[in-house]
Amino acid sequence: MSYAFPASASLDTLLDHVCGVIAVLEATPELAALAGPWHKLRDGLLKARQTRDETRWTLLGAQRKVAVRDVAWDAAVGDLSGRAFLAAGKTDKEEPYASLFGPLVAKELRNLGPARATAAAELILAKGAALAHPDLTKSLATLKTATAALTSAAAERDKAQEAALLLDIPRAKQVTAVDALTATTEIGILTKFPGRRDVVRAVLAQVQAAGKSKAQEADVATGPAAVG
Repeated sequence: MSYAFPASASLDTLLDHVCGVIAVLEATPELAALAGPWHKLRDGLLKARQTRDETRWTLLGAQRKVAVRDVAWDAAVGDLSGRAFLAAGKTDKEEPYASLFGPLVAKELRNLGPARATAAAELILAKGAALAHPDLTKSLATLKTATAALTSAAAERDKAQEAALLLDIPRAKQVTAVDALTATTEIGILTKFPGRRDVVRAVLAQVQAAGKSKAQEADVATGPAAVG
């Protein structure tokens, strides 16, 4: 009988298993000496889980920060568009609106997303500096600040996303470590209880904890709600 875990096993599933094995080994005098390596493995799993959780929380925070900065950017570009339109006599054919926005409207710019929005803003800001229209000075400064904040938040989010994607590597190593120790422990059990496969099964068979949801059974994912 194989006691190996699937490659997608989550850190939570591994921890449940390891803690259960430790309990039964320590409760069996003949097998208590085998518990030491399992304690070390549990410590590594706890550390890996903490790293995973903190990485997830960092990513979630970074994503929310982008959302907030994006709202501020939308407001800034909307304000600039409105002021430029008024300064142009409420027409998109005259300056300063024609040079700054041309056929574009603020609504279209707000739907660009952070990467394209910041690129568009750089062009608008350059044109605004060249026009040097006194009625737009404050609005251009606000847009510049909002653009810098959005760019920084997006970079922070991308970095957090990369870190989250890399979490699957240490998780996979933990699966391998549990499987390896399971094989070693199986030999140790049979040394104490020759031929007693029923004892091996009772100690090492995988048992799902009561009440555990399917979502808790897998860590492999790429998004904010499910990261390795």
